[in-house]
Amino acid sequence: MKTIARLGLLALLLSIVWAACTHEPDVPPRPAPKSDTTAVDSALLGKWYLLGSGWKYDMDPQPLDTVAYVLEFGGDGSLHGYAVNGSYTLKDTALRFKLHAVDEQRMPDRLLTYRKKLLSVYRYTIYSDGLLRLYYDNDTKYLLFDRKEPAPPVLNQLPRALLATWRINEYRLIEDRVTRDLSNSEPIQLRFNVDTTWTLKVSSGQTTGPFRTDSWTIRFNHRLKPMDRFGSPDDRRLLESLREVVWYELKGDELTLYFSEGAGFISCQKVDPEAGRIDEHLCQPWKLVGFGHTADGSLRELTGADRLSNKTFLVELQINGMLYTLSSSNELYGNFSMNGQSIRMNVGGGTKVGETKAGEAYVRALNAAERFELQKDGRLKLFYNQGRDYLLFREGISIISSTPPAELLGKWVMADLRRYAMPPTGFKLSEQTVDFRPDGFVYITGTEPFGTSLGDKLRYGYQPWGNEDNLLVGYMYFSCRIDGDELRLGRNSSVDGPVYVFKRLRK
Repeated sequence: MKTIARLGLLALLLSIVWAACTHEPDVPPRPAPKSDTTAVDSALLGKWYLLGSGWKYDMDPQPLDTVAYVLEFGGDGSLHGYAVNGSYTLKDTALRFKLHAVDEQRMPDRLLTYRKKLLSVYRYTIYSDGLLRLYYDNDTKYLLFDRKEPAPPVLNQLPRALLATWRINEYRLIEDRVTRDLSNSEPIQLRFNVDTTWTLKVSSGQTTGPFRTDSWTIRFNHRLKPMDRFGSPDDRRLLESLREVVWYELKGDELTLYFSEGAGFISCQKVDPEAGRIDEHLCQPWKLVGFGHTADGSLRELTGADRLSNKTFLVELQINGMLYTLSSSNELYGNFSMNGQSIRMNVGGGTKVGETKAGEAYVRALNAAERFELQKDGRLKLFYNQGRDYLLFREGISIISSTPPAELLGKWVMADLRRYAMPPTGFKLSEQTVDFRPDGFVYITGTEPFGTSLGDKLRYGYQPWGNEDNLLVGYMYFSCRIDGDELRLGRNSSVDGPVYVFKRLRK
C-alpha cells in the first residue's frame, strides 16, 4: 500500500516537472511602440501666411489685421513667426504649439490675440486647394493660412490721431534691463508731420527723418551720420533705437512704440497746444461755398450734389493744430498754424484717387492759404495767391451731423463732475445749465464744460461724421449718453477724462 502511494506521488511530481518544461511561460505581451510625437509632415513644412480666422463652418474668414502674419514650420520641430517663435509637436493630425515667453503687457492687442489663438490650436488640416486650417477653441474656430504671400500692405495711410506732437515719458530700449523715466526730466518731443516726416527734439537740438506707416506698423529712418553730434549719448541711443521700432499703439492721448518681440518700448503723451495760439472760433467743420476772386468780387459756387453733400468739400480745423478734409473724392489729413490773421496749411496724407479739377484746385488752395477772415455772417474766407483769390466757407456742423433726438432737446442742469479715482464734484443747481434747441444751437449758463471763450450760444452737432453716441459743441467732442432724465457728456472718458453729469430741468 505504501509502495503504491509513493508511486502515485512520484507520478504527480513528474507530471508537474513535465508541464513546467513544455508549457510556455505566461508573459504579458510587449506593448506596441508609441507613435512618434515629433513626426514631421512634409506638407506642413515651410512658410504659411495668415489669411484670417472664422467659425468652423464659416467659409468667409475675417482678417485679423491689415498686415499678413507669417508662420514657418521647421523640420526639427521649430516654429518661427512674428512674435510667435517657439516649437511644435505632431501626432497624426493633432498639433500643439509652445511659444517663447514675451512681455505680453507691452504687446498690441491684435498680436496678443493671435498668440492666444495659436496656443489653443489642437489639430490641423491641409485641404486639396492647398490651404491650411488650424483648429482652436474646442474645434469651433480656425485660422486659415495660404502658401502664397499676400500683396504688401499699402503704407502711409496716415492715421489722423498720430499726426501730433508727443512727449516721451519713459522708454526701455533693446537689451536694457530697466525702464528710464523722463517725466521729471528735460522734455524730449517727437512730432509726426503730414508730409510723412518726423522730428525728434531734445534740449540741445533736433533732427528729422522720414517714416512709413499703416494702421499699426511703422518704420523710422534718419539721415544723421555716425560722426554727426546729436544731444547726449542717451539721446543718441534713443534716436538710433527708432530704426528698430516695428509697431505702435494709440490709446487716446497715449502713444506707445514697440520693438520686435516685445524687446522694449517708448511711451509718449500727446502735448497740448499752446494756449491762445489757435483761434478757437476757427476750430470747427466748414463747408466750401465756392472759389472767390477778390478784384471783381466774383464767386464760382459749388453746384449739383457737391453743394449740399456731407462727403465732399469739407474741412475741419482742430484745436490741436490738425486738420481733416474731404475733397471731391478723397479723404485727406494735415496740420495748420496761425499767427494773428496769418495761416499756413499742410495737406497731404490720405487717399489720392479720382480727383476732379475742382477737387485739385481746392487742395492746392488749402496748401497755398496765407490769411483768413471770419465774416460777420459767420462765414470764413481763406485767402491765397497773394490775397487775389479766396475760398469761401460756411458752417459745416449741420452738414456732418444727424437730427438730434427729442430726448436731448431741452434744458439740463449740471449735477456733478466725475474724474477718474476722484470723488464727484457737486454743483449748486442752476449754476451750470445747457439748453439744446432744435435749430442746432445750445445756450449755456456758466463755464462748465464748454468754457466761455466762444460765448454762451454755440452750434452743436449730434453724431458728427456718423459717430454714434457723440456730440460736437463748438470745437469740443463729447461722448453722449442719455438715460431717462440724466445726460452724461464725457471728454476723453475712455482714457480717464472728466464726465459731466446733467439732470433734466423740468418746468
